[in-house]
Amino acid sequence: MKKRAVSLFLAAVMLLLSVSVSFCAFADGRDVFEHYSKKGSHKVSSFEFTLAENEFTYKVWYPKDIGSMSKRPVILYCNGTGSNYTKENRTSEILEKAASYGYICLCNTDENTGTGASMDAGMTKIIALNRDSTSALYKKVNLNKVGLAGHSQGATCTMNLSNPDKYENSKYYKAIYAASLPNKDLAESPLQNCPYNPKKVKVPTCLVAGTGFTDSMAICPLDSSLIVNFKSIKSDVYMARMTDVEHAGSFETMHPYMLAWFDYQMSGSTYAAKAFTGKSPELKTNPDWQDFKYKLTKKDITLKSASGKKKAFKASWTKVPTANGYKIEYSKSKDFKKKTVVNVKSVKKLSATVKKVKAGKYYVRVRAYTTVGKKANYSKYSKVKTVKVKK
Repeated sequence: MKKRAVSLFLAAVMLLLSVSVSFCAFADGRDVFEHYSKKGSHKVSSFEFTLAENEFTYKVWYPKDIGSMSKRPVILYCNGTGSNYTKENRTSEILEKAASYGYICLCNTDENTGTGASMDAGMTKIIALNRDSTSALYKKVNLNKVGLAGHSQGATCTMNLSNPDKYENSKYYKAIYAASLPNKDLAESPLQNCPYNPKKVKVPTCLVAGTGFTDSMAICPLDSSLIVNFKSIKSDVYMARMTDVEHAGSFETMHPYMLAWFDYQMSGSTYAAKAFTGKSPELKTNPDWQDFKYKLTKKDITLKSASGKKKAFKASWTKVPTANGYKIEYSKSKDFKKKTVVNVKSVKKLSATVKKVKAGKYYVRVRAYTTVGKKANYSKYSKVKTVKVKK
């Protein structure tokens, strides 16, 4: 009986421990990171091709059930110096995982991608495959949702690919994830010989690096790389460093936030957005990360329509993908000195009916907002429309 009692006691303790562990895994600030550490729901297929203009082989990963899916977003992954998917099995595993989330992923065997030339050629081929009726990607490429990812010299590649002065295909890129971006002196040196200009980057960018010696003291220092590029990029920028991670392992270790970043920026996922925005952004609360910083630029929004009704009016507007909500303002005066503000917290709602409004003529405008911590960052106001509310 004593042995049975002890066994039951131990079982109870183990149950309590498992509950505690499960709770901690959810509540310790790593929820989004843990989610994207796992595979997505799609099985994955792949194929390879070569191009006449260079000596490199390219590989494409895509959802096996792509035929029954809508057009898919794309990730171009640029290799670091001396690395490619045939040498690094982990690169293939990560891109296969990205495809399991519904992405079309492209990589190649170029071990010096920094100038962007080989990956630009790959993007041109992806565009051609989208038009090729014999291709698995025929009419399945969403050219409005193409993201750039890269590690080390590959991060340099993302900067150059998005530069409109260098590549016509830059118009397709909507988001950048740059892991361990080398400082400009290193990029310009004979070791890499692939200079970049962050001031030409006008694409939302996530800059990540490790605090290990090889990143923090040599390749991607906080002051001479991360902060300099953070200030120079002409778009939304988020940056953070993962504690005790060395340069060589930064892409492999940090890639779950790459998937979250692209899901947030290109698909408007409110779940993925939790890593970057909201009252407690996970990149700030995750105990494995530090030096979280962000910069948001003003977005444009259009008030599509505003129509009066009986004691109410209806407004509709264009979507701002990274918004956490929208605010409708209406006033009887053009200068909006006295105004009423209606907060629309649902990012999925692109219209709202404002009720209990007294009869009369009103001026209406709208703006989006993104909340990071305690601060709300607002878009520009839309142009004003007038409505007549009936009695």
